Amino acid sequence: SIGGGISVYYERNLIAGWLEIEPAIAVFWVEEETVLPIEVLLKKPFHASPVVNPYAGMGPEVAFIFTPHGNRTKFGLKFVGGSYFWFKEGPWGLDLELGYVLLFEDHLTHELALETGLAFRF
Repeated sequence: SIGGGISVYYERNLIAGWLEIEPAIAVFWVEEETVLPIEVLLKKPFHASPVVNPYAGMGPEVAFIFTPHGNRTKFGLKFVGGSYFWFKEGPWGLDLELGYVLLFEDHLTHELALETGLAFRF
């Protein structure tokens, strides 16, 4: 299924230049479902240049799923790879990320997501 939505996140250094933590919350819609995932990712940054900052990460996710036929909660793991692309070394940039989520229930659910959006650093 194909869907779309919005998310907000906050990223913080745990170990400067080596490990970051990112809590995030999103809401997206797929067919008749509204999904509210909450995740905490640990990310390894690779500061290739002041303008391009790739990263890889993983962490737990809980997804609250709302449908006309009932609600449910799934727990899982999220794996991400992506990069920040900063505009002229300024505070604004673009975050481009590919995410894979493995959700556990009575059967495994696999999700693949391409995520992009504006980023702001301070």
